[in-house]
Amino acid sequence: MSEENRWGYAGDTGPENWGSLSDKYSECSEGREQSPIDIDTDAVDSSGGASRLSFSYRDEAVRTINTGLFVKVKYEEDKSSPVNNSSPADKSSPAAKSSIAIDEREYRLIEIHPHTPGEHTVDSQGFPMEMHLVHRGAQSQLAVVGILFRLGEANPAVQQFIDAVPIHPGEDYFPSEHFSAMDMLPAESSYYGYRGSLTTPPCTEGVRWLVMSEIQEVSQEQVEQISELTGGIENNRPVQPLGNRTVTLSE
Repeated sequence: MSEENRWGYAGDTGPENWGSLSDKYSECSEGREQSPIDIDTDAVDSSGGASRLSFSYRDEAVRTINTGLFVKVKYEEDKSSPVNNSSPADKSSPAAKSSIAIDEREYRLIEIHPHTPGEHTVDSQGFPMEMHLVHRGAQSQLAVVGILFRLGEANPAVQQFIDAVPIHPGEDYFPSEHFSAMDMLPAESSYYGYRGSLTTPPCTEGVRWLVMSEIQEVSQEQVEQISELTGGIENNRPVQPLGNRTVTLSE
């Protein structure tokens, strides 16, 4: 049984019950630094202590999958480095792979997936979609970039994602076209940063969250297309208590 068959988003396997479904998921109910959260813009620390975030995303060969709960673009990894997307057809060096840099540390891009509706809220306002760009560092630490979307014009980068991923659950393939995440990013690199967790079981904490402050646009049709790819389910976890954490706003 796959991990995603153990939990879901409704009924007995929904988010409110994740912590009791398996001992491995106990952090979902017992953790104190869980994600997502509501970002209260009046309470964020904008004093200048946030680290500068820089992106280095490239066109790459990727693997795409439809798990039934999510559609994902996956960047292949190598045991010998944080992320090595090399394949028999791509022998470029690990240094040439898509990554972010923060606090002089590099995190390699390993996965992109959307949630419909979005998970983080801003001043209690929800969004129809949120894209998560998951990165892994040299010591396996995770950093996730969250991009929030409001309804508006069709988004070419989101359409590229839709066109790349499988239509049916269980499908898994390698698109012939390379994929680039760069166009999905907002023009400004300002972000809300905080310590959090994975938003799916096992809800592991210690994740560095970087939620971009500039909201992007996506069309209603594109949101519906992504939702239909996973059976029309709402695959978002409700916001979790902030507790004594501080949310910072970078310049």
